[in-house]
Amino acid sequence: MNKRIKLERYILKEYQAKDSQTFLYQLNYEFYFDKEKFSILLNKCNSLAKEYHEFGKSDNYDEVVKSLLAIFEHTLYLFFVHFVENDMFTISNYGKDLTATDVSDYYLQIRDITEKIIL
Repeated sequence: MNKRIKLERYILKEYQAKDSQTFLYQLNYEFYFDKEKFSILLNKCNSLAKEYHEFGKSDNYDEVVKSLLAIFEHTLYLFFVHFVENDMFTISNYGKDLTATDVSDYYLQIRDITEKIIL
């Protein structure tokens, strides 16, 4: 199996958020932001963007990019609702393992990856 297929499968699995070991599952259902898993996701997205740039889009490109954008959108949304008064969602490790500076850095990384992957 080639590198691009593995990267695409990883992103699609993350998007489905059915596996309790995935970043998105843990954030969405367990209210825990795993910085290491998110870093891995960002690195894999960067690698996939390079693959697309070097070898062209795959047959799964549209589905993968939609999934990737949905992951990023939902992650940023959950950062937002974490700070909304009277909202039930709270990131349990915010302030301990995750800071406002981290969130700002992630936003910039997400913008960079999104720009690379859709061009």
